[in-house]
Amino acid sequence: MAVTVAFVSEKGGVGKTTACYHVAIGLRRYHEKRVLVVDADYQRGGISGRFFPDLIEEFDSGAASGTTLYHKFQQLYSAGARTPDVDIRPWEYGSITIDVIPADPRLSTVSVDKLPSTNNIRQNNLMLLGHLQMVDYILSPIQENYDYILIDSHPEVSDVLRSVIYASDYCVSPVKLDRQSSIGVATIIAEINNVNADVDMIRMSVQGVDYTDTVFSGSIGMMAREWAETLKYSEQTEYNRLRRTGGVFETYVTEGDGLRQAAARRMPVYDISGANADKQAGQFRALTDEFAGVCV
Repeated sequence: MAVTVAFVSEKGGVGKTTACYHVAIGLRRYHEKRVLVVDADYQRGGISGRFFPDLIEEFDSGAASGTTLYHKFQQLYSAGARTPDVDIRPWEYGSITIDVIPADPRLSTVSVDKLPSTNNIRQNNLMLLGHLQMVDYILSPIQENYDYILIDSHPEVSDVLRSVIYASDYCVSPVKLDRQSSIGVATIIAEINNVNADVDMIRMSVQGVDYTDTVFSGSIGMMAREWAETLKYSEQTEYNRLRRTGGVFETYVTEGDGLRQAAARRMPVYDISGANADKQAGQFRALTDEFAGVCV
């Protein structure tokens, strides 16, 4: 049974997609885990484009080919029969393969407001529960095919994010080590708690809901700045604050040219040469090791 982990952040530009991408490859390459990546970022589809550059133009058109997460939510809104099938695209790189469910920009239209409503409270709760369960409903039939399912989410609190949280065993939050970026961690933790509490409430009127509370596993420091191989004072202060407010991974990833080169070449930093790239590759290997030990 796969361990499902969501990479969530309230703020964009903090390295969330970069972290998800490199942890996914690290788990496959260095830990020999079977990995599925789900792209639920409907603004940019960044990780889809990182794996498959040809999808960038398709994403810019405002739609996506094949059957996506978007179509599954539409089944709910039309009150039609639900089916869990979505298109999965294998990414082959050297000797490794990672499966990907690509993004669909139309996920931005997903909202519980589109659900049919009735004057029956129990029926309304069932529909709200079905919306919350949608991502889990899609992933459940294929759980046995993978060791890890990593979900890259859109950087805002939304009904898509709530469904992602429901489907996840753990959530991690990549952040820059500054107050503007890390202040959103409290919002993410609150939303995880909201989903857990909402499910508890729905259980009071709906029997047979099989759910284990989603756990916040900690923040991941990204684009960190160092002085003499240690975090700068302001960033160490923020790192310590994060440790007190939900926890933080011991391993952080520094900013530098290695990751920029890797992004430009659409390659993992593990395969980029140079002193900075070597350092960041080592950090991501250490982060992946820590991740595999925490999210089990």
